[in-house]
Amino acid sequence: MLVHLIHFIYILGLVCWVGGIVFFSFFAAPVIFSSLDREKAGEVVGVIFPRYYFLGYVCATLTLPALLINTENFLGAKQIFLLIMIAGWLSAGLYVSPKARDLKTRVKSASSTEEQEPLEAQFKSLHSLAVKLNGTVLLAGMALLWLSAAGLQL
Repeated sequence: MLVHLIHFIYILGLVCWVGGIVFFSFFAAPVIFSSLDREKAGEVVGVIFPRYYFLGYVCATLTLPALLINTENFLGAKQIFLLIMIAGWLSAGLYVSPKARDLKTRVKSASSTEEQEPLEAQFKSLHSLAVKLNGTVLLAGMALLWLSAAGLQL
């Protein structure tokens, strides 16, 4: 019975994490940016991001111990994919997102276009990094789901 609970926690954490990424990246964000002007859409997404990353932290907290308890390999393919997910998520949530939010604030308060342009370039670079990290986490999550589903019997 305990083994089934651990499996459930692992699958629940992984599916919620990957599902959250898919929903936000392919449904919520595109709708927000197509429905609102760019600045307002950025503000809305900025409000969502802390909750978005918090969801990943909770899912990682559920998934990692469940995976480690449930497998014989300490560092197999599943653990590597999960570590990639965690590293990408922590990098995006704890470094890239706060730095991008700070740059957005600095862009808005800049007094001239000469001040704004380099800040906007830095923001675009950080945004590009965030998209790459998000994609990496998503792909690693999909691979982990694939490996996890391979052993399931329905």
